[in-house]
Amino acid sequence: MAAQIPLQTISDPATDPRRKAILKAAFEAFSTYGYRRTAMEDIARASGMSRAALYLHYRNKEDIFRSLARFYYDDAVTQVQAVLARDLPLQEALAQAFEAQTGQIFEALLSSPHGDELLDAKIASSADIAQAGEARLVAVYAGWLQRQAAAGRATLAVANGDATALAATMMAALHGLKTPMPAPAAYRTAAALLAGVFARALTPG
Repeated sequence: MAAQIPLQTISDPATDPRRKAILKAAFEAFSTYGYRRTAMEDIARASGMSRAALYLHYRNKEDIFRSLARFYYDDAVTQVQAVLARDLPLQEALAQAFEAQTGQIFEALLSSPHGDELLDAKIASSADIAQAGEARLVAVYAGWLQRQAAAGRATLAVANGDATALAATMMAALHGLKTPMPAPAAYRTAAALLAGVFARALTPG
C-alpha cells in the first residue's frame, strides 16, 4: 500500500498545484515500489498527466526526488522554528521539536517497506540538499540553545558553551535512531526519550 501524504502537506507557496500533485504522486510511488522500480510513467499516471507533460516540470525521477528532499527540509525548519519559538520547558520543547522535525513525509517513510532504500537514495542523489538542510536545522537548535542559556533556563556546560556543537550532537543522535529503520511508534518513543536525556544535560544545577 502506498504511504499516503495529504496534498496540503506539499504546501510550498512557490509550488504550483500541478507540481504539488506530481510530488504527492511521486512520494506515494516511491513508497510503494521503491526508488529503483519507480518509473516516470508511474508518476505521470498517478498524477493524472502524460509522461510528456511530466517532463515539462521535471527532468527525471532524480529531479523529483531532490524536490521532495528540498521540501522536507524547508518544512522541517519551519516546523521546528515554530515549536522552539514557544515558551516551553526544555524537555517538552525538545520532544515537540523532534516530533515536528519528523514531519508527515518522514512518518510515511518509516511506514514504507522501502524506507531503507529511499534513505539510501536520498544520500546518493540529494546529499547536497541534506547537508544544507541539516546545517539549517543545527543553526535553529543552536540559536534556541543560546537563547535558553542567556535567559538562565539552560546550561551549555556539557558542551563547554558551544551551542552549535551541542546542536550538531543532538541531530546526530536523532539520526542514529533511524538505523535500522524503526516502526513509527518505536521511533517516536525513542525520540521522546532522547529529548529527556538532552533536557537533563541542559538543566542548570
